[in-house]
Amino acid sequence: MAVLGVVALLGACGDDDGTTGATGTTGTTGDGSSTTSTTAAGSTTTTTAASTTTVPFAGSPSPTSQPPPAGSTSVALLGAVRTAHQETTDRVVFEFTADQLPGFDIAYADGPVTASGSGEVVPVEGDAVLLVRLEPASGVDLNDPNATPTYTGPDRVTGDTTVVTEVVRTGDFEANLEWAIGLRREVPFLVTVLDGPSRVVIDLATT
Repeated sequence: MAVLGVVALLGACGDDDGTTGATGTTGTTGDGSSTTSTTAAGSTTTTTAASTTTVPFAGSPSPTSQPPPAGSTSVALLGAVRTAHQETTDRVVFEFTADQLPGFDIAYADGPVTASGSGEVVPVEGDAVLLVRLEPASGVDLNDPNATPTYTGPDRVTGDTTVVTEVVRTGDFEANLEWAIGLRREVPFLVTVLDGPSRVVIDLATT
């Protein structure tokens, strides 16, 4: 979230008639108001508060989805999962090898989190869980005769975050890659697709 602060500083100078001790001063108030007072020498002091405009976070708690890029026919291979804290958001990054990107479906869970395939309940720390399904995607290269894993990181990813508790892998089955983001509370989120390298980035509001 970008915050732009604009501060206007106004100074009142002494009159041209030779009056002394009439130098103006500038200050700020906390409620956005301006105050004017008269000094003993007859001059005025105007105090103008800093005017700050905050650009609201563009995210939403509503489900969001996007198909794979047009013309994409390959399975996107997961290479890394990262978390990070920024000024007013936590960020979760799913990074893919080569130039492939999957489609995605991302929404808050309305019940217990279960593993794809087995259906077993997967515990996720937090009071809210954001489910992430990436398709076609996998952490294993099934075109390799040895089915070599492309993602070799942990099934539970943690980091220096504020609202995100952990990111948990809940499935990798038939080109459906599923992760769950544990949260301390339900918050708006924003999904961005980036390239160089290919990434699906989820920003989650912390304020």
